[in-house]
Amino acid sequence: MPLVRFRWLNRLTEGAVDLLYPAQCLACYAELEETPDRIGFCLDCRDEMGRGDWPVCQRCAARVPKIPGAVPECAHCCEEKLWFDRALALGEYEGLLRSQVLAMKTDRSERLAGALGQLIAVRMGDELRVLQPDAIVPVPMHAWRRLARGTNPPAALATTLGKELGLPTFSRLLVRSRNTQPQVGLSRPARFRNIRGEMRVRKSYSMEAPHVLLVDDTLTTGATCSEAARMLKRAGAAKVTVVVAARTLIY
Repeated sequence: MPLVRFRWLNRLTEGAVDLLYPAQCLACYAELEETPDRIGFCLDCRDEMGRGDWPVCQRCAARVPKIPGAVPECAHCCEEKLWFDRALALGEYEGLLRSQVLAMKTDRSERLAGALGQLIAVRMGDELRVLQPDAIVPVPMHAWRRLARGTNPPAALATTLGKELGLPTFSRLLVRSRNTQPQVGLSRPARFRNIRGEMRVRKSYSMEAPHVLLVDDTLTTGATCSEAARMLKRAGAAKVTVVVAARTLIY
């Protein structure tokens, strides 16, 4: 019972704070207008973080040249094997979206991750539902990195997206075997070598050919998501679709 009372007290306190201090946009701090979806970004900031009207590679979500009659596919996807089947991104890793993704990596309240997850659901929810996924799995962080940051952005994004889409989320299904060197600054081949064999599916989980949405904050070369997808398919997943907040422009 005390736990229940504390939850009600927290809700009452949060409501009082909202009355005294109107909600602000998490990006520009402008007062938020009342919207049905109650996402923590104002309408102007949402527009800045949207996808452009240019074609993207259907496999890795990278921007590709607009060539009439051509299948949108990038050169890298033609040359090398990626274990995931498709990738979708909220937008490109630049400008306001880039700054929010970077801030999300150290936001211990995970409010930014929640807002970005909601925005992904609003912008891409219909597209994702058409794909008929069965479950959501975040790309794992090593325990030491989670402890150092005090937050786990991929898991927070996945949890929010799962709630919005009505899908089960398995945040502990994939684990990192080792705290590998950060991918930032590594060449494309080095990124694939660095992450190879560093993930596994927990033995307590079993899969029977599901379609998995694999969630991460950003996608650059696709090395990390490809390795995660490899492990998921090795454990029985039939299809893996990657969903990220941001896709880098050049890699």
